[in-house]
Amino acid sequence: MKGKSIRYAAVWLMLLSLLFGGVANAATVVQQSSSYVFIDVKTTYWANEAIESMASQGIITGNPDGTFKPEAPITREQLAKLITLTFGLDLVEAEEPTFSDVYPSSWAYKYVESSKDYLTGYFPMKGKPFFDPQAKATREDVAVALVRAMGLATEGVDADSALRWKFNDYSDISPQLAQEVAVAVDKKLIQGFPDGSFKPNAPINRASVATLLYRVLKSSYTNASKDVQLDVQVPAKVSDATLKITGKVNADAKVYINEEEVENNNGSFAEAISLDAGEKVYDFVFKAVLPNGRSKTVTKQVSFETTGPKLTVQAPETANQPSVNITGKVTDSSDTYPTVTINDKSVYVSYGGTWNADVTLKEGVNKLVITATNKNGKTAVVEKQITLSLGGPELVLDTTPETVNKSTITLSGKVTDKNDSSPKVYMNDQLISSYGTFSKDVTLKEGENVFAFKATNRLGKSSAVVTKKIIFTVGGPELTLDLIPDTSSTKTITFSGKATDKNDNYPKIYLNDQLISSYGTFNKDVTLKEGENVFRFKAVNSLGKSSEVITKTITFAIGGPELTIDFVPETSSSTTLTLTGKATDKNDNYPKIYLNDQLISSYGSFNKDVTLKEGDNVFTFKAVNSLGKSSEVITKTVKFEVSAPELKLDYIPETTSSKRLTFTGSASDANDSSPKVYLNDKLISSYGSIYQDVTLTEGDNVFTFKVTNKFGKMITVEKKIVYTPAE
Repeated sequence: MKGKSIRYAAVWLMLLSLLFGGVANAATVVQQSSSYVFIDVKTTYWANEAIESMASQGIITGNPDGTFKPEAPITREQLAKLITLTFGLDLVEAEEPTFSDVYPSSWAYKYVESSKDYLTGYFPMKGKPFFDPQAKATREDVAVALVRAMGLATEGVDADSALRWKFNDYSDISPQLAQEVAVAVDKKLIQGFPDGSFKPNAPINRASVATLLYRVLKSSYTNASKDVQLDVQVPAKVSDATLKITGKVNADAKVYINEEEVENNNGSFAEAISLDAGEKVYDFVFKAVLPNGRSKTVTKQVSFETTGPKLTVQAPETANQPSVNITGKVTDSSDTYPTVTINDKSVYVSYGGTWNADVTLKEGVNKLVITATNKNGKTAVVEKQITLSLGGPELVLDTTPETVNKSTITLSGKVTDKNDSSPKVYMNDQLISSYGTFSKDVTLKEGENVFAFKATNRLGKSSAVVTKKIIFTVGGPELTLDLIPDTSSTKTITFSGKATDKNDNYPKIYLNDQLISSYGTFNKDVTLKEGENVFRFKAVNSLGKSSEVITKTITFAIGGPELTIDFVPETSSSTTLTLTGKATDKNDNYPKIYLNDQLISSYGSFNKDVTLKEGDNVFTFKAVNSLGKSSEVITKTVKFEVSAPELKLDYIPETTSSKRLTFTGSASDANDSSPKVYLNDKLISSYGSIYQDVTLTEGDNVFTFKVTNKFGKMITVEKKIVYTPAE
């Protein structure tokens, strides 16, 4: 039975190119820059246009001898490979073969597995499906493949009415494929013969396949096969002997430049090619080949013609010393070592084209002509002019403030001179340095201080006089207090802070006009009174200057303790209960705790056993600190519910033939360690345990157990024993 029909709406036209393909792999694709020419396909051949168009797209290939063999039939396995290559299908490496006659060792195995949904297979009633790979592909195979690939709908097609009247060999069409054949004929994807036959099982040759697909390709359908991308960026004309080529390509394609493979870096490639054959026109053939064998070729021509060297020069426009260094760089794409001259005097050029030269100047304007020449005699010329003017030193003072509040200051700077490495420096006409740099500590007087600086070189040239004015203003210390709260609930608080002064390392600190520190820092504990407490801080330096007075006001509000009661149940079945909790207070480590207005603890925590009365038991808690402040009153209510005793009897039979029995067991109660036990209203135990012998009468014997606790709660259990004497 022929295989199931699978339609893919998105890949309908990808089949256009699959049937055009030959059976050669990607390595045998014939590269042509413009068109394909096969020696056995003349321009007058009826399928020439279709064959050459498919070949130019890399869809079909010829044979190594240059032939196409248009009349040769295509086998089913060859058709499977064409489908895989044309669709760009991922090659499937199935662990288990789908068809019994296509083995994993076969060259066609992965192509059949990849394209099996587009081809007709054979599925017998019993046994494994087979493919018949070497059988010739039939017209029926091609028609079905076209319809499936193009995703054409077949539901509701009446193949019998569509084909029976049109083809006299309608009965030869496979019934399970008749709908797809009918759609192919209706869409004019394939036609019958003049004699009224369709010949569904007739082999189809290469020329016919190419023509059928070529017609579909030219129709309004869009090719859904994976296109080969190859975009090359290369200049048409260069003057550099190193040609840089970049391009974009499919990420999974192999890229060749003049038949040499280059690296494909995730869809991009970049190469630098040396044009070492000299000035001429170079031909480059670029080719991209997908894993499925589809390829694209691009041909580019690049014209290489050298230019003169590129010359850059760095030279100052003015100088103040008789010797100056000129630097630059020369590059030439056709000459690694071009020559450089300055005013016809040769200059050494290092590797990479950089050069430098010392030039002696005369005072005034100096004209320099820098010439670079390559091996081809091409030159580049740069002209520079340098004006030499011998001057005095340059004096630079480091930043100096206009006003200070510190009595000492360091004045520094440096002097540079093109003709003297160690010019002398004077301050207020006194020599302070003979080494070009200076750093001078000076003591300031209160008010304005004026300093005049001058530098002199060995040639007697002086710098301009630089004058600095500094005003010394004696200031007071800076006092900084650490965080002080506005309010406090504790009666003691610690003040801390520091005072800094530029003229006194240890300013004194006062609190409310009393000295609290002579070391610039302080840490002072004070006791607060209830209400507002005002504190004034001040710092004084050795020069008698004071800081600003900082005033802080703290309100001391005495609060009561915080009382926490541990869990108290709302109900209890036990006559005794333990109450626990604690009280904390910022001003009293041991607040007192009261229960129902009675003192139960003077240590801030409590653990109190109480005896409950039946019903509601109300407990009020309160804590009081040493200052007489109370916590909020906490009220807890516990309901004591007295439960009945529990009775556990050991096994008592319902029937017996023994005249005497012993009852055993125990009674327990949560609030009474010795509940009383009665048997038929007779006390048999006052200690909770039961051991009682009884004598039975023939027939029914009823025993009633009662247990009572000291609260009068009772439980009753009745047992019935039937006594039948043994015969």
